Amino acid sequence: MKQLIFCTALLIVLALPTKSNGQSGVIAEDFSLTLKRLSCFGTCPEYEVTILGNGDVRYQGRYSVRVEGTQDSTIPLTEVRKLAKRLQDEHFFQWDEKKLVCPDVPAVHITATMGGQRRHVVEGCNSPGKILALADEIDRIAGTKRWVPTPR
Repeated sequence: MKQLIFCTALLIVLALPTKSNGQSGVIAEDFSLTLKRLSCFGTCPEYEVTILGNGDVRYQGRYSVRVEGTQDSTIPLTEVRKLAKRLQDEHFFQWDEKKLVCPDVPAVHITATMGGQRRHVVEGCNSPGKILALADEIDRIAGTKRWVPTPR
């Protein structure tokens, strides 16, 4: 009888999902979130920062930044979960993939991969909205302020 109970319990555990279904707070294995800010005709900073599901952060500074080149750091998984939850709550993977950019205005690109979904959105006319708000949150959580000067 003990063997039957053990085998039944083992089967139940093995049948449980191992990947995130978006509900449990588990981060999808393929999670990545990249923010790329492109320069303008002036001194707008140009850099890229990527956050992975394990908390790894990779920054690449290119132009008009405090630190040029590549920098690596780590953020707590709780912060990664906050970003993943925000993407889900705001239905990021259904956002329009706009391509509109305006001359001499820095473009903001956000690319996210999560749970087999991928979306790339662009904001290039500095219109306040959800793309720029998400970009600011990515910067805050990734800690890019240490590498990029505060905008004037």
